[in-house]
Amino acid sequence: MIPGLEPVPLRELQALGSPRVWSVEGQLDEMPSLTPVRGTIRAEHLGNLLEVEGSVQTIICLRCDRCLGHFNQQLSAVSRELIWLGTEPSDDHLAQTGLDPTSPEGLMECLDPRGDFEPERWIYEQLSLQMSVVNRCGEHCPGMPQQPADGAASHGEKSPDPRWQALKDLQSSMQRNGTHHD
Repeated sequence: MIPGLEPVPLRELQALGSPRVWSVEGQLDEMPSLTPVRGTIRAEHLGNLLEVEGSVQTIICLRCDRCLGHFNQQLSAVSRELIWLGTEPSDDHLAQTGLDPTSPEGLMECLDPRGDFEPERWIYEQLSLQMSVVNRCGEHCPGMPQQPADGAASHGEKSPDPRWQALKDLQSSMQRNGTHHD
């Protein structure tokens, strides 16, 4: 846990009457990184809404999905989010607060007004949203290791993986028996 980012009761944020600001520097338990997560976040209780905004960054080490090599990726999140405090809001509730219920930037999350705001969890979520679905080390990626052609193995190159031999034997026996499946 990053020191100073302990969960804060929403009632405590409401009693402040002004925004609370956290300076962030440390390691997230759920996201190992090469550099500490650094930045700031700010949360302000606005009645039925909690406005959270922040800017954080770190560098993580990933494994390429194509070549399986390791590479570093910088994660940087600059975000502003409105969180509804209470049960799922109706369109009327949103209209009263001046929010458009059809807006794509609309409310995505709800918190129990008697619960806590977890700044470290919010940071983790914002950085996670910046991660690629497919990890590629870049344009220089050599791609998947290539198997040599059948004739290449006879020239002293590495032979194919022996674990595939059972499949090759099965294919051969099926071809000999005249059964061919695609």
